[in-house]
Amino acid sequence: MPYKSLAKHSFTTPLAMDPLSSVIVETGRCIFTFLFTGIATLLKLRHDTDCLRKEIQKLEDRKNGIEEAVRLAETEGKCATEQVKGWLRKVEEIGREVRPLLEKADRIVVQGCNLCWNVIPRYRLCRRMVKKRLEVMQLISSCNFDNVVMDKKSPVRAVEKQQGPSLAGQREAEEMIYKLMELLKGGENNRIAVWGMGGVGKTTLVRNLNNKLESSSLMESIDIVIWITVSKDFDLKKVQSQIAKRLNLELDANDAIEERAKMLLKRLMNKKFLLILDDVWEQIDLDIVGIPQSDDQANCKILLTTRSLDVCRAMMTDKEIKLDVLKEAAAWNLFAQNAGDVVEVPGINPLARAVTRECGGLPLALKTVGKSMRNKRRIELWKHALHHLRRSDPHIKHIKDEVYHRLKLSYDSLPSKTLQSCFLFCSLYPENYSIRTNELIQCWMAKSLINEHQPLEECFNDGIALIETLKDSCLLEEGEYAGTVKLNDVVRDVAIWISTKQGSEEPCTSISVRNITKSPKQFSGSSELNVIFLVGNPIDKIRDNLFQGLGKVRVLNLSQSHIVSLPASISQLCELRALLLRDCCYLEKLHSLGTLYELRVVDLSGTRLRELPNGTSKLNKLRELHLSRTHHLETIEAGTISGLQSLELLDMSCSAYKWDTRCNREDGRASFNEILTLEQLSIVKLRLDKVDPLVLDAAWLTKLREFDIQISTGSYDSNPLATQHDEKRAILRGVDLMGTKGLNGLLTAASALDLVICGGISALSELSVSHGLSSLKSLKSLSISKCDCITSLISGNTISRTILPNLEHLSLNRLENLGEILGGMVPRKGCLRWLKTIEVVDCKKLKTLISFALLQQVKHLEEIKVKNCRKMKYIMSGEVSAEMIPKLRIIELSDLAMLKSICSRLPAWPALETLEISNCPMLTKLPFATSNGIASLKEIRGELQWWNRVTCTNDKIRYSLQQRFQPLQPLQSPNMDDRWVR
Repeated sequence: MPYKSLAKHSFTTPLAMDPLSSVIVETGRCIFTFLFTGIATLLKLRHDTDCLRKEIQKLEDRKNGIEEAVRLAETEGKCATEQVKGWLRKVEEIGREVRPLLEKADRIVVQGCNLCWNVIPRYRLCRRMVKKRLEVMQLISSCNFDNVVMDKKSPVRAVEKQQGPSLAGQREAEEMIYKLMELLKGGENNRIAVWGMGGVGKTTLVRNLNNKLESSSLMESIDIVIWITVSKDFDLKKVQSQIAKRLNLELDANDAIEERAKMLLKRLMNKKFLLILDDVWEQIDLDIVGIPQSDDQANCKILLTTRSLDVCRAMMTDKEIKLDVLKEAAAWNLFAQNAGDVVEVPGINPLARAVTRECGGLPLALKTVGKSMRNKRRIELWKHALHHLRRSDPHIKHIKDEVYHRLKLSYDSLPSKTLQSCFLFCSLYPENYSIRTNELIQCWMAKSLINEHQPLEECFNDGIALIETLKDSCLLEEGEYAGTVKLNDVVRDVAIWISTKQGSEEPCTSISVRNITKSPKQFSGSSELNVIFLVGNPIDKIRDNLFQGLGKVRVLNLSQSHIVSLPASISQLCELRALLLRDCCYLEKLHSLGTLYELRVVDLSGTRLRELPNGTSKLNKLRELHLSRTHHLETIEAGTISGLQSLELLDMSCSAYKWDTRCNREDGRASFNEILTLEQLSIVKLRLDKVDPLVLDAAWLTKLREFDIQISTGSYDSNPLATQHDEKRAILRGVDLMGTKGLNGLLTAASALDLVICGGISALSELSVSHGLSSLKSLKSLSISKCDCITSLISGNTISRTILPNLEHLSLNRLENLGEILGGMVPRKGCLRWLKTIEVVDCKKLKTLISFALLQQVKHLEEIKVKNCRKMKYIMSGEVSAEMIPKLRIIELSDLAMLKSICSRLPAWPALETLEISNCPMLTKLPFATSNGIASLKEIRGELQWWNRVTCTNDKIRYSLQQRFQPLQPLQSPNMDDRWVR
């Protein structure tokens, strides 16, 4: 029966009853009524509890939904409205009030009738629960808000302008910005790095890029550009805070990095963004920061600037763009812009240009020095500035603070003291001097900067690793010639400044003297000297006592000086490790070196020595002996070479010394057999007058790590080719290739072959057949010059198997009768399959460079260079597809009067970066079918008149190519071989 019916039920009593019975009955009736009333109240409490709990659950559901909406909005930089905040506070309050009521009701219900007599408290509890239920229902009905959230701060701009100097009018910089824009548009480059030395303008470039993005079509695919300045003192929380600020997201400074990263990740996951990280000095783990990095996350692009290529590697960038110093014209324009019109004053102009050159093309130095000299019209002030710049003396405070100290940061960041010492050592060389890497490594070994107690190859590898680290840190750069490096002028000044500061704090150990015509009398504070450099000075005599008391000297470098001899006091340099006299072109005689037992390197290349100095055979620790270009060397005493049992490198390329294979020469001179006794020898460079099977023994040649052997009948080349590391080069000059025996061992072992004025064969493939060689598979580089007998490189009529399967570089020069490179039926696979570069010059009968048959073979071709082939009509014949030339990067064509076509037009060029055309008047159509197919193209170079005659299939292609075109300027002299310059 429902509790309401029970509560209303009445009991009927008998009509007549005695008093006692009446009392009992009445009492019973009261007890019964009380019990039923308690039960009814208990049932009502349970009912009210259930109703309140249901309403509370409804309220909780509404609250959770609103809070989730608020949380999502907060990731967009918004927050709850005040109305919502008030409602949520009321919900919290009523929750705190209801919770104990429900708990109390639950206890009563569990106890049931045990406490049936507590009717009044239960009744009151029921009333309170009914009241709270009404309040909860009211809160539920009042949560229909017009706006749950509102903007917390001002809306986030897609691009925030960055303050900095404009690059408007600076053509090279504007081209670089365009290039970066193109890279950012592509889908394959999600991480791009701009790297270069301090002060070269990386930040300025990227700031200008950032500012141009706002009006760029690129922003159609980017929601927001986030600029973060990282700096050397990297702080991960600071980077997170910068990103959060850009996103209008509040991060609690007290939260752990991981919690902050989760909030950033949540915000960025649904955004397409470009993150610019400026001035990165070390690897940044973007996952820890909170940047989306999963493979399927294509919404994130990273652009970073750094001084170190190692940082690019650590950050796993897809593309690295090196920003170099400015060229002369651009450097002058920037300097003049900062210095003002005063630079055009006749008396000041040459001084201003000299000051500009001293700035080494470094934009930071050009701006700083230019501003310091702005509108100064006294010539004395310009002379004063030039004098101090040439002395590497930062006389202007701003130069020291803004240039020197900023570049010193790169020095301070080198990972070891050894690297710092290696860098400072480079400043001993003259300004703008191309330093031979081999010589630099020799000096570092002599100074114990490289462990000399290991094979020469390992020393060389260690040295190359050090050089590459310095280059990757932008403290060294490539020299003017292959195998050389140099210091930027300003970087060298900073190195000298650092060395000078260190010299004032500790004893000087290295000294370099320049621009002197007479020998120094002595070196002050010389007792601790271990390096003496007198490179490039026109001194013809060294004072007799100059080397006295210099017992700690380990490196003596007098290269390119005019000395004719060395004083006897050189014998006092008992710790000398390296004696460098390269290109002392007047040096005719040396005193005995027999007392210099610690010598490891002796370089006498390019001297006029007629004989090796006495005592050379006693140098049993000597590891390198350089005698290249010793055109007057006639005598090496018997036993001299065999006494050098530690020798690992012997360089006698282009030397006049005549080797003989007889063991006992009647003239008392060293024979070739002495070389064969040197067990440690691994690098040999020498010239022979004839082919000698003993010298060209395959077993001996194979044992060598590197060789350069020139066989030249009666002459020697005064300009030997620089061999690559571990290269085995054979140069045959004036040799009958068919009739000469004994070449097998040389041709089998050689990885590079140069044929000059050779005869006897019409195709190189005949050389393989005539000497019983299988395929010339060791050859990676081949150069053929002035061999008029050659009509084709490979003739299918002379071979039945693959030939030159590993050739990478091919050079053909002045082959008067060359008609084709590959002719006849040849094996379908293998021939020239690894060819990377092909260069053809002065081959007058060649009409097509790459036939369709050859095109099937050369899938790895990267560079094509053709010059002065008067009958050349086609570079590539037949229908060419992108799959045939997937790696072709460079095409340079010049002086091709009959050239009509490069190849058929392609929808896409997968890798082409550079196209240069000069003096090819009949070539007016370029092989580009669509504008989208030239995304990789960086530049087209050519004469302006030619460019104006070029026709394109449509205006869109023409516009795309025009953006990449750079005109070539004619030289003054029409008689020069190269008539055009950039």
